[in-house]
Amino acid sequence: MGNVERSEIPFAGEDGNQLAISSRQSAISKFFFVSSVTLWLIFLCFSNFAYSQSVDSLINEALQNNPQLKALQSRIKSAEYKSESVSYLPPPELGLEFNQIPIKEYNLWNEPLSQTLSISQMFPLGGKLRAMENVERKNIDISKTDYESFKLKLISQIHKLYYGIWLRKHHMELRQDVITLLENVYKSTESLYEVGKAGYSNLLLIQAEVATNKTEKEIINNKIRSTLFELNSLIGRKIDDKEIVVDHELIIDTSAFIPEELEKDLLELNPSLAKMERMIEMNQLEIESVNRELIPDLMLSGMLMRMPRGMFLTTKTDPMMITGNGETEIMYGLMASITLPFAPWSSGKYSAKEEELLNSISGIRSEKENMQREMRAELNVLINELQSAREEIKLLSGEVIPLYRKTIEAQVIEFQNNRLSISSLLETIRMLLMKEEELAEVEAEHQMLLAEIEALIGSQIIK
Repeated sequence: MGNVERSEIPFAGEDGNQLAISSRQSAISKFFFVSSVTLWLIFLCFSNFAYSQSVDSLINEALQNNPQLKALQSRIKSAEYKSESVSYLPPPELGLEFNQIPIKEYNLWNEPLSQTLSISQMFPLGGKLRAMENVERKNIDISKTDYESFKLKLISQIHKLYYGIWLRKHHMELRQDVITLLENVYKSTESLYEVGKAGYSNLLLIQAEVATNKTEKEIINNKIRSTLFELNSLIGRKIDDKEIVVDHELIIDTSAFIPEELEKDLLELNPSLAKMERMIEMNQLEIESVNRELIPDLMLSGMLMRMPRGMFLTTKTDPMMITGNGETEIMYGLMASITLPFAPWSSGKYSAKEEELLNSISGIRSEKENMQREMRAELNVLINELQSAREEIKLLSGEVIPLYRKTIEAQVIEFQNNRLSISSLLETIRMLLMKEEELAEVEAEHQMLLAEIEALIGSQIIK
């Protein structure tokens, strides 16, 4: 009987052990879950790469290896040699002539009536060579502005691609952190499910969220590869060269600057505006060179004549000539001549050329004025966008994201105590991820805007 009673009555100590085990599992699960969330939030703030390559090092590499930049350097050298070549005199002319050789004779030394050796040299007067050299030297300055303009655009493009890679890698890291967090949440929720404190649908929701983040991570990685091809091309590396590791920590410099000073630098330093000014100066020098073309050129020549059969004398009425067996005669001659560029049938081309250059100067000045207006407007737009980006960075990093992190910490406790659904917790995690990505996008945009402004004004904003 007693045995029957003992078998029918529940054993109190055994039931207490089950409750204690369940309580310990819940506590361990809760502790593990809260710890994983906390570590994830800390990792978002302080994660870093062991090795990275700065944007400045890539720019220095591009300045040495970019093919287009090398081509522009060669153009500068070409312009320098061209300016040197126009400073030389035109080549002299040397001539050798054999006159009146009998058809059946082949002796060019004794049978010709005369043999003439001549040399002549043209001497441009009035500083024409100097004027042409000045024009070509100004062309060197134009080639240098082309080089500087492309160099600034190249630096700006590298900044954009570099921070584009940084942004996508940052997004990948955030998603990997979310995946790690969700996997820990899954383990914790699985423990709660075993003790009846969580539903099976919670596990399915977490699995779906993990799969979504893994897919997005792979998509982002493919976009990074595409950007790397373009960046390697600009740097001068092989298109499929090794992956570039960017700086993980992006330091946003919010130093103040004065927009009026930037506008002044734009008008003084922008290579495109400088090029147009050099073109005006070159056209003015060409006008000076054209006007000097109206000054006559001097031609000096000399001649040495050998007459192997002596000198022949003839008249219109009574031919007088030696028998052709005379002694060899040697004579020389000198000549000086000038050109007449001011003749009415020649001077018109110089006046027309001058009018062409004057109209070209007028057109360039109007084009430069229009370009200045457009660039000033673009600069002000970029400055406003930069200021807005700085304010947004301050708001997101200083208020919005910290509040979302605190919200997640509070919701973790509420979820563990069955006062919050897993859907609400996952939604808050998504919102934090979205805000973290938004912050990273604004930070990357801030750096790109700085690069655009510096490329526009032709100098560094923040020293």
